[in-house]
Amino acid sequence: MNNHLSLNRGYVGKPRIFLAFVLFFAVVLFSTAQAQGITVTGTVTATSDGQPLPGVTIVDMNDSTKGTITDFDGNYTISGIQGSTSLRFSSIGFKPVVVAVNNQTTLNLEMQEDLASLDEVVVVGYGTQKKATVTGAVAAVKGEVLETSPTISVSNSLSGRLPGLVVIQTSGEPGSDAASISIRGTNTLGNSSPLIVIDGIPDRDGGIGRLNGNDIENISVLKDASAAIYGARAANGAIIVTTKQGRAGKPEVTYTADFGMSQPTKVPDMAGAVEYANIMNEVTIFNSNIPVGEWGDAWNAFGNSGSYTIPSTDETVNASFSPQAVQGYAQASDPWLYPNTDWFDSTFKDWSMQSRHNLSIRGGGENVKYFSSIGYFDQDAYYKNSSTRYQQYNFRINSDIKVTDYIQTKLGFAYRKEDRRYPTEGSGAIFRMLMRGRPTDPAIWPTGEPGPDIENGQQPVVITTNATGYDSQPTDYLQFTGSVDITQPWVEGLKLTLLAGIDQSQIRRKLWQVPWELYSLDRETYINTGEPILTANVRSSFTDPRLTQSSANNLNTNLTALLNYDRVFNDVHSVNVMAGVTRERFQNEFFSAFSRNFISSSIDQLFFGGSDGQEVDGRAFNRTRLGYYGRVQYDYKQKYLAEFIWRYDGSYIFPGDDRFGFFPGFLVGWNVSNEDWFNVEAINYLKLRGSYGQMGNDQVFFDGSLQEYAYLSTYSPNQFPINGAVANTLEEALLANPNFTWERANNFNAGLDTYLFDNSLSVSLEYFYNKRDQILIRETGSTPGSSGISDKLPPVNAGEVANKGFEFAVNYYGGHEDGIKWDVGINGGYAKNEVVFMDEIPGAPEYQRQEGKPIGAYFVYEYDGVFRDEADIASNTLDYSEVTPNLRPGDMKFKDIDGNGIINGDDQVRLEENIVPKFNFGATFNAEYKNFKLAVLFQGATGASLPIQTESGDIGNYLQYSYDNRWSINNPSSVHPRLATRGDTYYTGGSYGNNTYYLFSKDYIRLKNIQLAYNFPDKLLAPFGLSGFSIYVSANNVLTWAKNDIYDPESTVNSGQFYPQARVINTGFTVKF
Repeated sequence: MNNHLSLNRGYVGKPRIFLAFVLFFAVVLFSTAQAQGITVTGTVTATSDGQPLPGVTIVDMNDSTKGTITDFDGNYTISGIQGSTSLRFSSIGFKPVVVAVNNQTTLNLEMQEDLASLDEVVVVGYGTQKKATVTGAVAAVKGEVLETSPTISVSNSLSGRLPGLVVIQTSGEPGSDAASISIRGTNTLGNSSPLIVIDGIPDRDGGIGRLNGNDIENISVLKDASAAIYGARAANGAIIVTTKQGRAGKPEVTYTADFGMSQPTKVPDMAGAVEYANIMNEVTIFNSNIPVGEWGDAWNAFGNSGSYTIPSTDETVNASFSPQAVQGYAQASDPWLYPNTDWFDSTFKDWSMQSRHNLSIRGGGENVKYFSSIGYFDQDAYYKNSSTRYQQYNFRINSDIKVTDYIQTKLGFAYRKEDRRYPTEGSGAIFRMLMRGRPTDPAIWPTGEPGPDIENGQQPVVITTNATGYDSQPTDYLQFTGSVDITQPWVEGLKLTLLAGIDQSQIRRKLWQVPWELYSLDRETYINTGEPILTANVRSSFTDPRLTQSSANNLNTNLTALLNYDRVFNDVHSVNVMAGVTRERFQNEFFSAFSRNFISSSIDQLFFGGSDGQEVDGRAFNRTRLGYYGRVQYDYKQKYLAEFIWRYDGSYIFPGDDRFGFFPGFLVGWNVSNEDWFNVEAINYLKLRGSYGQMGNDQVFFDGSLQEYAYLSTYSPNQFPINGAVANTLEEALLANPNFTWERANNFNAGLDTYLFDNSLSVSLEYFYNKRDQILIRETGSTPGSSGISDKLPPVNAGEVANKGFEFAVNYYGGHEDGIKWDVGINGGYAKNEVVFMDEIPGAPEYQRQEGKPIGAYFVYEYDGVFRDEADIASNTLDYSEVTPNLRPGDMKFKDIDGNGIINGDDQVRLEENIVPKFNFGATFNAEYKNFKLAVLFQGATGASLPIQTESGDIGNYLQYSYDNRWSINNPSSVHPRLATRGDTYYTGGSYGNNTYYLFSKDYIRLKNIQLAYNFPDKLLAPFGLSGFSIYVSANNVLTWAKNDIYDPESTVNSGQFYPQARVINTGFTVKF
């Protein structure tokens, strides 16, 4: 038995030994596997656009010696890591991400852009800087942000985006709807436009307004001494546009298409037929010999019989509109005799169409990277049967080529065709007629023919079409940019850059004008028989076709050489030294020809015109500039920052001895949060900075044009009768001044940048003081008009202006990756300028002087109410004899500013108001939830006013506002005056018409832009071979809240004679391959 047991025990023991060996080897194998680790692969892409991210650093959190970077396609492989470790993904401009491996062998990751990243690169003059080391007042916006706006002109997309940038769209006309842009308001008495730099080339032909927004990578705005490196033309700041370049990775093709509808943001409300008839009947009484005490009786008589006989003279005064006519208009009883015409409604369609298409490709490898795009814009006008149309064609290709390890080149080529087609009458003339169109006249007869003209054949329903001919204005731009970066192995950090820019453009115009007909009604026949007989007559101011053709050719060249030295010593001292030279040339040739007396309107070529009345014209210019400049930048551990900028510029504008000017800039910064002793938990980053810079301005700009060669005695051709015959002569155009030089800008700036609460809140604050002196003005104030030379005075360096203010930008980043991600921001800029000195009329009282007031401050009489009745006039103690010989009820009162009891020119005052807003602001809200994206922009401005007065009376209609707010016989007012015709009262015409009653606030807040987009999930797109597909709806100028709703608040035209800004509703899609 024992043997049996022994046998059983031996039998059992052997499996145990075997299992022990298996377990031992498993442990060994497992330990070996753990020692060797696992291999993880994956792809890293950007959350914003799904693009692969090359150069992402990936590090094992448990072993920092193990790491890798993603390749050109965003792919990576990391081996030998523990399955329980975590990987850290980091890249400049993106938020770092830590991901647990959890024994996975494939990890794909999307990285979110870090809007608060201090490593983000900011474009500055002739270079780039990290956000952490920027010492100037620089604001930037990325191109993808601007793409959310459905505007055709990219300049309008900048509104409300950046503090200190003043963007005002004064017109919505297709092809002419670009906004005016200034930085920190108005800084000088002349041209306040900033310098535009595109891909390193200043003053590119065509500017910023017509760039394809899909081609823009980013835009930087230099607002202080940081612009001093551009010297001569940077006194008003600089806007730097960088277009998209290639990037490493597989090619990505993107097609974007959107389709929109536009309509005016605001059409002036005009008086209707009954209202207009009543106004004109009132004006008839006011302008007659009817005594004031009988105005009530006359008004009643007009309403009953249509006439009034003055008892004292037996003179009969007839109403402009009989009671039967007023009743006919009220009842709309007969459209042939009693129309109630809304001229805007008759001329405008409900919506006009626009579309945008853009196709781009982007990619490259280690040695060659490329970006190319082709685009098309199409924009229609508000008019029915419109002859207005704007079409734009874009092409761009940018390449980055690594020739050798030491030579790298960038080549860029862009072509843009802007094709504008307009009516033969400009928008100013068209809207003048729309504002003047009387509601009692027909725009279109009931049978469809156009009604009579308003003046000189101008009838909006007709002159907005091609029935009068056409005005074709095609423009072609060719732009080339090339650069070569040369480095070498001997001096680390030394680089030579050679840069060239060539712009060629041709602006052509063909204005073909043909006579047109309008139709009038035989009223007498219609009244007697009821049969409408219309007669067509040529109503244009000419009866023969005529043709004007012109061509302007521009060739601009820019040659630049830059030597740059960039090194970091001992990991703590960063030094950058740059020196450069730029030579620019701007050449232009212009030619025009005119011919008339064409035998037929079927051939619109110059050879077909008659020989009589032919005219030719031509001119040319050749302008040059030369500049030497440099920058020295230093920082210690990104803690203490210093920068010196200089430029030595020469301009052809000035005489030889004063042609060159030296313009320095000094900038310093202190990253307080980098100090060892700084330990404030809530403050993640804090930087203080300050700058002073001197810049020049060579824009001698007055009389609406650049005054070139003012240091020479220049002559212009003229004609003068000599011995009974007209002879060609020369006359002195401008008196010479051989001693004038640069206008000089002295700009001071102090700023603060901080990130708070784990970088969730960013704050940027600026204070600036700009002092402009040596402003080029003419001494017209102290030169008597009787001298006969006031219009020929040359420029002198005499004007002085000060401009100061503040700016702020606050952004908060909320939400989380797995839920709603959102951010909200608000920015604003306040700028108030003051004329320190300009040549004024000697002896003018202080309250009338421009000194101490804003540039362009209104010079007006101060409104002080209205004489309500004769008793009010009788109680008046002021002498109005120099204003009017006879005060009447409804007349306007003025303040006696000088207190002498007499109202005259000495009572005009210079206000603190002008047409430029003092405070501009914007507010943004962006949110993402799953595949949805929402972007909202509010924008507004305060502190500006606009005088509003229209051409009204027997020559034109009145605003509805004027009808609702007027002194009338039955409703006398002490606030609102009587209405006038053709400005025939003292308070509507002449200098007394410039009064504060007609000044209206331009304060407003606007829902500027909103876009809602949906990105389709990758799993739905993969079967179709798509890498991305999104659809969106957007709108621009959606809602406006304004103090004054007569015109759009961005309007700068007091009469309403302008093409209104557009409200756009848009939908589109983006597909990526």
